Amino acid sequence: MNNRERAFVFCMVLAAVLPFLSWVLSALGVPCRSIIDDEGLRWLFRHVSDCLHSRLVMFALCCLMMQGVIKESGILPLGRAFRDPRFLRYTAIYAVVFLTILFAAIAPESPLLSITGGLAGSPLLDGLLFLGWFSFIVFCLCYGHNKREPWPQMLTHGIRNHPLAIPFAIVLSFCWQCLQYMMAPL
Repeated sequence: MNNRERAFVFCMVLAAVLPFLSWVLSALGVPCRSIIDDEGLRWLFRHVSDCLHSRLVMFALCCLMMQGVIKESGILPLGRAFRDPRFLRYTAIYAVVFLTILFAAIAPESPLLSITGGLAGSPLLDGLLFLGWFSFIVFCLCYGHNKREPWPQMLTHGIRNHPLAIPFAIVLSFCWQCLQYMMAPL
């Protein structure tokens, strides 16, 4: 068993022990909420699927897809890619798209700004990570579509090479949600 598998097993055991630990701690008088009482079980069954679409799981999925696309598109090493005219053409298109979004965001009364008119709390900042990730994936797919693998293999390369990453993120997300429930004010 390698270190990744050990960490995954540890998190699985922690996820199984946390509900019982919360029950024992609340029975001993520690100010925490029990996951095994009536309210805790309702919370558990209502929110157990929330860990499937948590930010951590989405981040793990994005990183795995990005790793596969970067590796399989032929974009690395960058020194070779910089000499390729296709790379420079796609980079120019990528830059134009991002500059357009940036100029649209700083325009007065832009729908990408927050209600107060600033960038803090704006839809642009909420979606910037996903937008950057998605556009970079499209950039790599367009650049590498003739070079190596078909798109599905490029997108799933990282997932196939790291099969425990997404289940690990799901279990970590579940443990985090349980800890947040336990430590919430009574």
